[in-house]
Amino acid sequence: MLFDLRPKTSRKELFNREEELKTLDKVVDRGDPLILVLGIRRVGKTSLLKSFLEKWHGIYIDMRGVLRESDLYRRISDGLANNIGKMKSIVKGIRGIKILGVEVEIKWKGKDSISLIGLLEELNRRSERVVIVFDEAQLIQPPISMKIKSAIAYAYDSLENITVILSGSEIGLLRKFVGIENPESPLYGRYAFELLVERFPKDLSLKFLQQGFKELNISVSREAIEEAVELFDGIVGWLVFYGKSYADGIKDINKIFNMATQLAINELGKLSRREKLVLKAIAEGAKSWSSIRKYVEEREGVTIPKSSLSRIIRKLEKLSIIENYRFLDPIYREAAKRIRN
Repeated sequence: MLFDLRPKTSRKELFNREEELKTLDKVVDRGDPLILVLGIRRVGKTSLLKSFLEKWHGIYIDMRGVLRESDLYRRISDGLANNIGKMKSIVKGIRGIKILGVEVEIKWKGKDSISLIGLLEELNRRSERVVIVFDEAQLIQPPISMKIKSAIAYAYDSLENITVILSGSEIGLLRKFVGIENPESPLYGRYAFELLVERFPKDLSLKFLQQGFKELNISVSREAIEEAVELFDGIVGWLVFYGKSYADGIKDINKIFNMATQLAINELGKLSRREKLVLKAIAEGAKSWSSIRKYVEEREGVTIPKSSLSRIIRKLEKLSIIENYRFLDPIYREAAKRIRN
């Protein structure tokens, strides 16, 4: 169902991502060792990646909340279990791994344990290509980050049957995490194929909503759908949110828009007071570095060092919230207007 809030896991469930799937299939099939899948929040990267793995032996690993080594191996275990139908024959017999029905146990300490590099080596010995997906990889922090990047670098150089996909919604931070241009990164100097997952244009957004309502046998006027298309700007996650809310009986688009905005406000809550103020400046029309500086200084009553403001703007760009002094998501623009400092 198109309006299912959970990520899609089958290619037939995806809407209009045939070109992205074809590109990933081609790049993995030719043996590229490292792929970056990039795109702003809610554009559909996770659905694309989980559905892509339907035709490949692979492990999807969600890196959100991974802080310790135990977290990492738990997520790898979950990833294997979720694709056990395809992976059972691949991992069967590997030291440190037990298949317990539909669950997978990984021993990563002590006798007969296996390390991340050891697991990749064992997977590489199988005749099939194996795809390892680290989703939201930019969130990985030391010391786990160095361990994972070192393992990826080793696989890149030595394991010809392993392809690693790193995905993230904070595009600048993901590129920084990989560190292809950073001499201190284990992945320095490596080539990575990049796939950018784009929002839907207006015509596809319209078709997406029409098809989603048709699946649910719900009649919605074209005018109402066109209004939603304008508000949510082709971002698949928001289109799904609108369709699901409408199907659940919330037909006031302003109410749905406010609900979505509140979600964005909650997500912006992790930012500092001054970072929020910079976003508010842009949301209220500031379109240059100097106009943002003036806005912030007038409201804080203090002069802002040039380096400090530039650092904040770069961070917000790396988080894929803004680009060239404009918001990449209209919901976040509205959230920035309403957020309290």
